[in-house]
Amino acid sequence: MRLSAATVLFCAALPALAQHDITQVETAPESGAISTPIPTTRGYRKYDIPDLAGARQAIGTQLLDGRLRKPILDFITAEGSVEQRISVFEGGLVVVNMSGGANIRKKLLIPDDALQSYVRSASPEGLRSIRPDSLAAPEADRRSLLRVYDVDGTFVERAFNPSKVLPKGLGDQIEPLRDLLRAISEDRAVTSSVAGYEPKAGDELVADDQKVYRVVRVVDGAGVVELKCLDAPTTIFVTKSDLHLYFVGANRR
Repeated sequence: MRLSAATVLFCAALPALAQHDITQVETAPESGAISTPIPTTRGYRKYDIPDLAGARQAIGTQLLDGRLRKPILDFITAEGSVEQRISVFEGGLVVVNMSGGANIRKKLLIPDDALQSYVRSASPEGLRSIRPDSLAAPEADRRSLLRVYDVDGTFVERAFNPSKVLPKGLGDQIEPLRDLLRAISEDRAVTSSVAGYEPKAGDELVADDQKVYRVVRVVDGAGVVELKCLDAPTTIFVTKSDLHLYFVGANRR
C-alpha cells in the first residue's frame, strides 16, 4: 500500500473510545451507512486499512472555548451523483460528508502533529501559487474544489476537473486529503459514535440496512446485548463491543 505524508497519524494501535450513553450517539442519517465498502481490487486486503492512531472520537457539539471552530480547509470532489467532502477545523476537528449511493457523516479529532502536517501540505500561499488557467475547468459531473483559509478568515480556492492531469503543486496538496478521506470513510471505530456506547434497555439503534432495533436487555457479565427489530420479527444478540460494526447511529429522537 502506498503511504504519503497523510499517514503520519496512521498506525496499528486502536484509539481509545469514550464511554457514553444513547444521548451522545449521533442520529443515523437517512439512507446512512457505517462506512464505504472495503476495496477488493488493486491488492487491498482488510489489514491494509490503517487505524487512525492518536485520533479521538468527536462526541457532542465540538465547540471550542464555547464558540464554533474556525475552518482551516475544505476539499470537495464530485463525480456523477457521488459527492465527497472533507473539512478540517482548528483544534484538529475533521468532518466528512459523503452522498450518493449511501449517506455517510463522520467526525473525529486528530492529534496536533497530524493537523500541522495538513496545514503545511495545503496552505493559502501554496494554493495561491497555482494559476487558475493551469487547471482544467470543472464539468457538471466531474468537479473538485480546494479551499484553504488564512488566519484572518479570508480564503483561497481553486476549482478543477479531477479527471484531468493536475499540476504537481496542486496534487501535493490534495493527495494527503484524499488519503485521509479514504481512511475515515472506511473506518468503523473511532469515527462512529456507536463505538464506546453503553447500551440501556429501551435505546433504539439503526442498522446498516436501515432497520430499527430496540435494546431489550444487556446480559450482565457476558457483555452481550439483546436487540429486537421493530421492522421485522427478528431478535439478535450482539457483543457490546461490536455494536459499532452493525449499527449506523441512534434512531431519530
